[in-house]
Amino acid sequence: MPPTRQLIIDAHCHAGHGERSPGHWATYADPEIILRHMGEAGIDRSILFPLESQEYAKANQEVVEFCRRRPGKFIGFARHDPQAEGDRIPEMLAHEVKDLGLKGLKVSKLPTRGVLEAVSKLGIPVIYHAERAVTFNMMAQEFPNTPFIVAHMGSHIFNWGEHIVAIDLARRFPNVYLDTSQVAFFKLLEMAVREVGAGKLIFGSDGPEFDSRAELYKIKLLKLSPADEARVLGGNIQRLLPSGISFSLSGPFPTTARDRLKLIPPEAPGG
Repeated sequence: MPPTRQLIIDAHCHAGHGERSPGHWATYADPEIILRHMGEAGIDRSILFPLESQEYAKANQEVVEFCRRRPGKFIGFARHDPQAEGDRIPEMLAHEVKDLGLKGLKVSKLPTRGVLEAVSKLGIPVIYHAERAVTFNMMAQEFPNTPFIVAHMGSHIFNWGEHIVAIDLARRFPNVYLDTSQVAFFKLLEMAVREVGAGKLIFGSDGPEFDSRAELYKIKLLKLSPADEARVLGGNIQRLLPSGISFSLSGPFPTTARDRLKLIPPEAPGG
């Protein structure tokens, strides 16, 4: 029997159409690009949520469809705007989790108490891209059983101070975790490992625009022990996700680039 291994899960990817931000990268995130990068890097699963939009019911449904087409590759999270969608979110989120099969929530604006109470009842994790990492303080204290994931380890715009605050939050609160996507200062990833340990880091890429192949290599450069690397690359997020997700492997891990490329579906003629 071949040795077992921990799955590699990219916990931060966007998919589908966006409606709010300018720029080609914010209008459509192609899940086929995510799949291609996964195949080349040996990533087993990716967590998808929508790009930024005015309203998220349609965008979340699009993520559901992507996940239904590739159930062994994609895990879906809902996304909502606590300001624009307000009091409607708890009912919408309950439907998206219980009926549509989404497994978590992504927000980019401060979630209201009503949203956090709904999340707590559903037993799902929250990925929050906060303007200031300090806003996790109150949430982590008030909802100790909810896993909070700090997107981009506090900042994706070269703000090392926010990274420091996020690392401190993960050290102080057992339910706060750090998403490694788009962290430009590698030495702060190293600091996070020293300060809070591999059990608090969660691999993410912010794909497809930010390349999961490169983001994965950053984790490899940390030179963690095999057990700690397995936690960062999949074990930690797998533990935080609700039950009911199949994490079985279809075969042995492809050990060479040539083998990994075999996982990528061929392009259509003329494509």
